[in-house]
Amino acid sequence: MAPTLKVFPTAQEAATAAAAFLAERLRAGGRAVFAGGRTPLAAYRHLAQSDLHWSRIQLIVSDERCVPPEAPERNDRALREALGNLGYTLHAYPAEHGPVAAAEAMEAVVASLVPFDLVLLGLGEDGHTASLFPAHAALEAPTLVAPVFQAPKPPPSRVTLTPRALSQTPTVLYLVTGSGKRAALRAWLAGEDLPPKRIQAPEVLVFADTAAGGDL
Repeated sequence: MAPTLKVFPTAQEAATAAAAFLAERLRAGGRAVFAGGRTPLAAYRHLAQSDLHWSRIQLIVSDERCVPPEAPERNDRALREALGNLGYTLHAYPAEHGPVAAAEAMEAVVASLVPFDLVLLGLGEDGHTASLFPAHAALEAPTLVAPVFQAPKPPPSRVTLTPRALSQTPTVLYLVTGSGKRAALRAWLAGEDLPPKRIQAPEVLVFADTAAGGDL
């Protein structure tokens, strides 16, 4: 389905709107994919203030960097720090053991979580989402979870949910902010075969700030 773009004046307003959307969809609980990286952290901090049935919420990050659990680059660590200890379940990848071992360990876990109730993703300046990079092998993986080697941005070793996994949801929401993302967002909305195009869902939304999405 073609994405629906909604543009907000600032990145903060886009993050607040994303948090409100997440809260609405997960108020009674559910299974969700949350994006890694820095962009969504403001949304997660807002979401942490919401009155949800947190004990009924199961989360998994869209991808993980193959670094030690205590490393600041870990997506699961950043998510926990942003949300706090609210009683949700976070399914963490054993990414410290390397891409292949982590992908194999998480395949059954993800199989038990799909279909997701909601997927939140970001968009990189090169058009990647999760750790699905343009022309990378993980885009074609038949599995739910795939190892990633030689990623074009550090760290090079990662593990990611695949399009097969991320498409098993009624709703995918992308949070895209900053002028650096504008060209990639324009290309995707114009139909270029970037990784987000491989992820199909009945409802695909993009919440962007003016810098990324104005006049697109």
